[in-house]
Amino acid sequence: MKDMEQYREHIEHTFNGFCKTVLYHAALDAYGKIKRKQQHEGSFEYLKEIDFEPYCTDEYFVIQDVPTVFIVRGKKVIVENEALAIALLRLTEKRREILLLRFYLGYNDAEIGRMFGRCRSTINRRKHIALRLLRKEMEELQNEE
Repeated sequence: MKDMEQYREHIEHTFNGFCKTVLYHAALDAYGKIKRKQQHEGSFEYLKEIDFEPYCTDEYFVIQDVPTVFIVRGKKVIVENEALAIALLRLTEKRREILLLRFYLGYNDAEIGRMFGRCRSTINRRKHIALRLLRKEMEELQNEE
């Protein structure tokens, strides 16, 4: 009987030591990850002092003389980029509406789905198709120039 209690006590001490060792090494790993992360990260405070000049310009946001106005669900959407406006006009009305509602008016897919009487996933799929077609139209417009 005494041997059984000593054996049980030995098992408890062994398990206790094992748990402490595992926790110790887990803590070392965590501290090591934090240290490595701090070595590679830097503060962005110094960026406040630098005046940023644009190194390149995005042609999609070039302002044209007369912006194109779209009416979507009773709201005006102004598209200032001529090439983008032309490409949007080449899309079907529903695809154009989905893109304008999402990217210009800030509605999410679920809200647009409620407007069209469709589920969110359907609107998401249609949005991706419309974006692919818009990209294709933009590339065709660039090739024409």
